[in-house]
Amino acid sequence: MANKKNQKKKNRSRIAVIIAAAVVIVAIAATALIYTGSMQYRLKKAGYNADEIELIEYTFSKEEQQILAANKAQADIIEMASDSRFQADRLEDYLKELSGGKDPYVLLDDFDPWVIALRAEEEYREENLDNYLRVYPNDSLADAAYVVSYINRSYDLIGIEGYNIKLASKYEARYQEDPSASLEEIVRYVNMSETYSVLDCYISSNLERYDAYSKANPELDPAEVISCVNAGIDRPFYTDIQSADMSQGCLVLVNKYYAVDKDYEPELVDLSGYGSGSLEKTAAEWFKKMVDAAREDGITLKSVSAFRTWNTQNSLYQGYVNSADQDTADTYSARPGHSEHETGLAVDINTASTAAHFEDSDEYEWLINNCYKYGFILRYPEGKEYLTGYIYEPWHYRYVGTDHAQEIMESGLTYEEWFACYTDSK
Repeated sequence: MANKKNQKKKNRSRIAVIIAAAVVIVAIAATALIYTGSMQYRLKKAGYNADEIELIEYTFSKEEQQILAANKAQADIIEMASDSRFQADRLEDYLKELSGGKDPYVLLDDFDPWVIALRAEEEYREENLDNYLRVYPNDSLADAAYVVSYINRSYDLIGIEGYNIKLASKYEARYQEDPSASLEEIVRYVNMSETYSVLDCYISSNLERYDAYSKANPELDPAEVISCVNAGIDRPFYTDIQSADMSQGCLVLVNKYYAVDKDYEPELVDLSGYGSGSLEKTAAEWFKKMVDAAREDGITLKSVSAFRTWNTQNSLYQGYVNSADQDTADTYSARPGHSEHETGLAVDINTASTAAHFEDSDEYEWLINNCYKYGFILRYPEGKEYLTGYIYEPWHYRYVGTDHAQEIMESGLTYEEWFACYTDSK
């Protein structure tokens, strides 16, 4: 009886062992089944190592991991995924191209929509691709055409004589202003503006004219070009004539480009006791003060010609033309409407003849040293005939007011040059 009980007990123990073993086997089988069906296992089977699998799990989504596991391992794809140009929706295309031996960085370019757009441009240059990619489209760089053009132009400019990399942005700005200009013209223009802009009396709005005049007169230095253009002689005399702006008062500019209206007549004061004629009221007041001050120094000054009407000027001018010729007359007489005498602000002192050699007189010396104190300037100085259009007239003085006369005299500029600088700075 006891033996039967012992046998049953042993049988139960064997069954328990068998069951336990079966459970273990099932568990192991289940675990193995789970592992072989896991993503890690599939990635490993695809050919990725443990480190690569770790990076893949960190970098790619579950869906992307499935694509990677379903294809032959391509380790480069992990590094590609860290590039800003990587496109996740092209993953399968990347893997296909990589399996064919495509360079991963070339592949990133080939699939990049921006690169595709760049390469579609007619002027695209493959050797400039890296530089194109440094200029990404934004509000100011709206399309591939601009980027290709801009980069190509930037590199072409480097080969131009005189190119200065520090002025690159200014070259580009100039191109935007004048796209029809050649690269040589752009470099020349910008370089010229840099040279001219530091000179006295440079006027930025005149730069186009400086450029044109410099081209036409290559023997002139920059300072001479500025003087000529500011004086207006980059145009032939008596062309592009405009009405003188009489609202400028005693500073009004009248010359071979600016004319006084035929019927203009200022408020005049007679110069009786101070010579002949009359002057504009304020000019007359200061002329008399100047004459009185000179008298105290033993110097005699008087007006021999002051205000003239249009008709008077016309008669004088026509007489000179008849006695010589127009070209000669134009060097010492103004055409009607173009004489400062018609403003009532100009006066010929003591003489109006070159034969008198007034420049050698004590009276002239006194005027040169003192006229500015009374608001007058020597209007047509020696050596500046090409700027004023008139011969040296040591007797011709112009009232500009006491505020500016000294500045003008000390500057050594003609009134045309000074006037351009003054009006530009206002």
